[in-house]
Amino acid sequence: MRKATEFFNRHLESDIVAVLDASAALEITEFRLFQLAFEDWYGKSPKVEFMERQFAAYMFAQRVPTWVRHFSRKILKLQSEGSLDPKSFGIWKRLPSRRMVLFAKMYTAVLLLVFVLALVSIYALPENVLAMFEGCYFPPCY
Repeated sequence: MRKATEFFNRHLESDIVAVLDASAALEITEFRLFQLAFEDWYGKSPKVEFMERQFAAYMFAQRVPTWVRHFSRKILKLQSEGSLDPKSFGIWKRLPSRRMVLFAKMYTAVLLLVFVLALVSIYALPENVLAMFEGCYFPPCY
């Protein structure tokens, strides 16, 4: 199976494609991949200013640091072997909170209510108003 970045980013350097594929494999942002790569390479957390400079060079000048290149290849190798576990890198999937679930249910209920009310209001129109909308108004018929 072809990777998503193969089709869309054929013109990019292989190091950048590796960064994109590795961040997609871990389901994290590229910036977070840079942070993890720094921690893996140097064994400590990076300073924010340093990380911003390195990431800006990546974004605007397409420069991939050695430690990011190494980490990306490591991730892709683990993925190809089938042994990639994001939890081993401290990446946990966020579960939706109760508030988020409640909001989603309420949002769905409101959308359903609006849809039903729109249908009821259309069928409640008098016959002479509905007669104006008979026929086909969209291509291929006019």
